[in-house]
Amino acid sequence: MTSSDPNRGLFYWITTGRLAILASLLCGSYLLSSHLANISRLSLILGGAFLLTIIYILWYREKGLERAFVYTQTILDVILVDLAVYWTGGINSPFVLLYPVVIITSCLLAKRRGGTVSTLLSTVSYAFLCWTDTRQVHMANAAYIFFINVAAFNLTAVLGIILARRLQHTERELTVARLDLRRIKEIHRHLTDSIQSGLIAVNEREEVIFFNQVAIEVLGQEIADGYGRSLREVWPECAEILEEFKVSGQGDRRETVYKDSLNSSKLLGISIFPLKNRQDQYIGYGIIFRDITEIRAREECLQRMDRLAALGEMAAGLAHEIRNPLASLSGAVQFLQETAQVGPEERRLLQIIERETGHLNDLTGNFLLYARPEKREVQDISILEEIESVLALVMQRKGLPDADLDIDVQANLWFRTDLAQFRQVLLNLILNAYQSLPDTGGKISVEAREEGNQLFLRVSDNGKGIKTDDLSRVFNPFFTTRPDGTGLGLSIVHRLVHEWNGDITVDSLQGKGSSFTLRLPRDIK
Repeated sequence: MTSSDPNRGLFYWITTGRLAILASLLCGSYLLSSHLANISRLSLILGGAFLLTIIYILWYREKGLERAFVYTQTILDVILVDLAVYWTGGINSPFVLLYPVVIITSCLLAKRRGGTVSTLLSTVSYAFLCWTDTRQVHMANAAYIFFINVAAFNLTAVLGIILARRLQHTERELTVARLDLRRIKEIHRHLTDSIQSGLIAVNEREEVIFFNQVAIEVLGQEIADGYGRSLREVWPECAEILEEFKVSGQGDRRETVYKDSLNSSKLLGISIFPLKNRQDQYIGYGIIFRDITEIRAREECLQRMDRLAALGEMAAGLAHEIRNPLASLSGAVQFLQETAQVGPEERRLLQIIERETGHLNDLTGNFLLYARPEKREVQDISILEEIESVLALVMQRKGLPDADLDIDVQANLWFRTDLAQFRQVLLNLILNAYQSLPDTGGKISVEAREEGNQLFLRVSDNGKGIKTDDLSRVFNPFFTTRPDGTGLGLSIVHRLVHEWNGDITVDSLQGKGSSFTLRLPRDIK
């Protein structure tokens, strides 16, 4: 017998009622022992009934509600009632009322067949007791009592069968309803978990009563532990938006920054809608939200690319026009320096002009590289060799602080790209790392590895880092935190990486250092 047996609850309810009747009869028998004959025999019958009840329970647990069990129980119960009736007055015994109890029990357990068998057994055995009763009873009175009891037996059987059928029908409908409810719950769970957005439901008291799996993924363990708690305790920012929604009734999408227990920030887009019952009464509110941090970052990146593209076209033309007079100016200065009539003071001024002219020439060269990158010549290059080559070039520059270098690159790691552009990216990243280092104790690490069909490249330092407010602007042209910087190095890196269909991100903590991470397709065309 399994726990899924539909008759399990019914059997135990009947058994409980049976024990209650037996306990009542036992107590009543002892209270009325002075008025009942053969009280010892009656006690023996009740004890036997208790023993049989225990046997019935063990049998049911072992075999379930099989036909042999029901018929055996019916026959033994009828025999016990017969003995109780015979020893307590025969046709006038008050225990005749136990026959209908046996009949109802059989009807409930075995439906129509059980009711028919128990009614037939009860009628036959009761007739036999009345026929063999030797006590002096008036014949007409005995016949009246007999037929009244037999009619009661049959009426009980009819009512019991009807009750059993209705109970069976109700149980069938209840089983179907339970299955439907289970299916609905499964569908509801799958629907809510399939939604790509987080979903929270609160009642009219703003207590959290539901959340889906995405809500846990976005908000973390805080929402999982917040069931039944006030929304203001779990998510105060959302509670403020809910209050504004109650006042205005406008469900426009709002944006808010959510910080979890690890102090990690996420930008969330939130929409709120009311929950109503059939009487159009408010029973709560639904909150649907989504992590739009990456979406907003991509939007800002696209906007930056658009701005940079427009600026690049203008810069290219301007830089081209500036380089021609700069070349003439530089040539004139060199000519004057070679003239013997130039004095020391004039020569110093000419050197300043030459130095600044060179600076302007470099600036316009970077403009042109940023605005109009040269046509790519794709070839296979060794990542380790190019990193070592660029590091050797950077170390020749004067004024850079000393640094401990950590190169973590596989010797056989190859990459297919334009050599000049890749060197330009490495040069700007490594030079940027050097320029942010402290005067002493500087460390720079360069790591590269293959991740699927992508090249992973990271340049990290332990320098002064970047302010949080400046992180979104580090790739903007002309943005720099150094007095002598042009603000074009990282802009060039950003543009080249995105032209390669790659991605570049920056992580920085002020006073701790920065890391620039590139993910590039293995074959740049």
